[in-house]
Amino acid sequence: MRDRTLRELLWRCVTIPALAAGLALAAPAAARAADGTVTIWVGSWWDPQLPILQQLWQPDHPELQLNVQPLPINGYLDKFTAAALGGTPPDIIDLDSTWVSTVAAQGLLQPLDDVAAKLNVADISPAIWGASRYRDVQYAIPARGGPEVWYYNKTVFDKAGVPYPTAEWTHDDLVRIAKALTVPGQQYGIGVPADASDPSNVLSLFCPILWYFGGDFLTADNSAPAINSPASVKAIAYWSDFYVTHHASPEGTPNFSSTRDLQPLFMADKLGLIASSSNTFDAFSKKADLRWGVVTAPDKVNRAGGWTMGVPVGARNPEGAKVFLEWLARPEIQAKVMNRFPANLSARKLPPWSDPKFDIFREAEADARSVPSVAGWFQIQTAVITELQKVLVGQSTPQQAADAAAAQIETIIAETK
Repeated sequence: MRDRTLRELLWRCVTIPALAAGLALAAPAAARAADGTVTIWVGSWWDPQLPILQQLWQPDHPELQLNVQPLPINGYLDKFTAAALGGTPPDIIDLDSTWVSTVAAQGLLQPLDDVAAKLNVADISPAIWGASRYRDVQYAIPARGGPEVWYYNKTVFDKAGVPYPTAEWTHDDLVRIAKALTVPGQQYGIGVPADASDPSNVLSLFCPILWYFGGDFLTADNSAPAINSPASVKAIAYWSDFYVTHHASPEGTPNFSSTRDLQPLFMADKLGLIASSSNTFDAFSKKADLRWGVVTAPDKVNRAGGWTMGVPVGARNPEGAKVFLEWLARPEIQAKVMNRFPANLSARKLPPWSDPKFDIFREAEADARSVPSVAGWFQIQTAVITELQKVLVGQSTPQQAADAAAAQIETIIAETK
């Protein structure tokens, strides 16, 4: 199963709709067979939070035991898809917000409108809430969510004699600063994540650039590609020029991911700027000798992201899962349990998130956007990133890459109608 790609699992298994329908019919019986345990799959970053989670949960719900399984992100969605198709999913699956529409469109998630009706939706980050919906149905309940911000390495800036960026900086400033920080072979101005294995972080940089120039992936009604519009092509050129023309990003950029490659370079004082979310704030805060700062995105354009929890079709204990989702959505619980920026707005007003050092995320929230919630989104972003990589390695021009991505998107839209 590990040799299958996500695309094969989701799009080449022609039996998915029929299988999902069969699982849906079996769900009530599975619910009646619930054994008092709620099995939850989450990313490995949850591991240090599990004692806190269990300590808070047990007094409130002694009738339900939590079996929380932190899993490596590599192969995470493949494993869930295989389990769901095989009829053995967890009761709750924590999903990156960019995955929800794809998984929901394949009939692998149960609607959660009944849970949503019990929540104060106005108290949840709008971008991550919207990304947890598909075709006006709620398929997941957010636990973590927030905007992207920019991190700058003060040592790199000081060495180059460049002033730190301010809240008023622009995309023109970004180019100027990235070039000024670069000393080839010693330090580089900007980290450009481009590895297709790390799509969410590729989009952290690319999406705001695309939107700033007036481009987009799809037309406003999501019926056709817009990635090859003149504005989108201009954005692709701007994005790729950091590596191709300005030489302001390190060698190896086409295969770089944020956590594996860019963060270590930043922490080694070899990289001046990266765009990322609150998980990077947490990582940098733990490195005492690192001199760094954080600023809102150029021209106040950023991408919202996060993780959100759904109940798979075929879950053994869906009712217990819903009890957990409602519990975790409580501000006082989410504030204590999450070690990443919580999705609940009131939770952000409670310790430790009320600390002024997190104000930057509250400020950036107003300008955050999410990617389209469409059936073939995972395929669409894969197609775009694959073509972007070709620009970086000189196999395509921005226009050629945009046209190739648009052709693939047209096929994806037709196949997922």
